[in-house]
Amino acid sequence: MSDNKLDLLGTTNSDIRLLQEKGYYLQKIVGEGSYAKVYKAVHMWNETQHTVVACKLIDTAQGPREYLCKFLPRELDVLIRVDHPHIVNVSSIFQRRAKYFIFLRYAEKGDLLDFITQNGALSENQSRLWMRQIMSGLYYIHTLNIAHRDLKCENILITANYNVKITDFGFTRTTKEKDRDIFSETYCGSLLYAAPEVLKGVPYLPKCADMWSIGIILYIMLNKALPFNESSARAIYEKQIRGKWRFRSSIVDSLSLQCREQVAQLMEPEPQARPTAGGMFNGPWIGMDTRLTKLTPLEENLLKQANEEMQKQNNDESEYDRIALIRQKYRGKGGLRVLKEADENFAKSQQLLENTPEN
Repeated sequence: MSDNKLDLLGTTNSDIRLLQEKGYYLQKIVGEGSYAKVYKAVHMWNETQHTVVACKLIDTAQGPREYLCKFLPRELDVLIRVDHPHIVNVSSIFQRRAKYFIFLRYAEKGDLLDFITQNGALSENQSRLWMRQIMSGLYYIHTLNIAHRDLKCENILITANYNVKITDFGFTRTTKEKDRDIFSETYCGSLLYAAPEVLKGVPYLPKCADMWSIGIILYIMLNKALPFNESSARAIYEKQIRGKWRFRSSIVDSLSLQCREQVAQLMEPEPQARPTAGGMFNGPWIGMDTRLTKLTPLEENLLKQANEEMQKQNNDESEYDRIALIRQKYRGKGGLRVLKEADENFAKSQQLLENTPEN
């Protein structure tokens, strides 16, 4: 794609020049949202090595005040902090004037919804493998006291090696402050994946709401259908609290008892009766395949680091403090502000990680 074409889409020639100095070359738009566009891009590490990446371009000039003051700073805080094999990796974050350029792992096989639409419902075994990977990532961010708040099939990406990764932290928020649970009051996420307490409009525990959304994702994996397909929030809520859902008759008899019980536990109307991320990871359904029950050394180390980070933050650091530090990051030449940047060693480590077989 030419520079002129990119310019017409809101990216200036000077933006492109500065990114190319960092080794990033935008190619074409592959997605678009309210305040952001997603480009396919290439990162040239040197003259012979390159990586295909995605670039999420956020134009803050088009965003409302609440997004700029609350949601975007939280997203940047989380993207800088998290590092996990089943969370989409963000290699670099740059800011120039009103634009943020977030470079992340390119998902060669698209998202989970597209995959199911094209290939049909997943087998229970495949669902267990991918759900185990999703829960590994969610267990990690929940340990960091981060809730996603927009878990859905479209936000589960599939790599070339058919591993899955959680993406899109636009509605993320912390769940504790100085050892106290923080209740969310913002309605966010997608209607068909939203927990009943979210639809009811009462303050809710965001980790519990995440687990409801996991139940919807698992149901869709197994059924290639939604458990609730009404058009209004009220109609969906009434069915949720009454448990008015069922598996498709064509697949229910092929599912194990543990699988059916897992879905029912996740879609429990009482929030605190749902399993936690760690409880599901270590639960009987995933445990049906003993190869999936053990954390890899990398996962174990990252979970340990997350626990250590939380102990430190309970003493002296808040979300407000971290966001203030983000705003104070240094400016690079030409006004390009660097919030996060990968080096060549990072590229090598990512290649090793992607080629590591799953349990």
